[in-house]
Amino acid sequence: MQVTESPILFRDEGMRTACSPDGLCSDGRGLELKCPFTSRDFMKFRLGGFEAIKAAYMAQVQFSMWVTGKDAWYFANYDPRMKREGIHHVVVERDNKYMSDFNEMVPEFISKMDESLAEIGFTFGEQWK
Repeated sequence: MQVTESPILFRDEGMRTACSPDGLCSDGRGLELKCPFTSRDFMKFRLGGFEAIKAAYMAQVQFSMWVTGKDAWYFANYDPRMKREGIHHVVVERDNKYMSDFNEMVPEFISKMDESLAEIGFTFGEQWK
């Protein structure tokens, strides 16, 4: 399998939601790669697999699938201190509960963001001009 670097990916032309995968894989999946601070964290993931993924990382991977429309994503840990098998990955499948939550919460967030920008005299996009 080949992994290529990825630019930021927007959900649509409105450019209101995006993700930045660590890579795009030749099998059509994305990649999120973490380098744990300690080997203990790496081993916890190595032994626990899917169940050991931190909640924030799971949300990040699910959001990336929501943005891109992909059905699965690789989540991997790399630890250069582990000379044998220093990388481990699992496949995370798209979770419909997350997708439903994003469908509900993201438009609400965008609306609140637009209100906040309006309070300081901006519309979305002008803040970068």
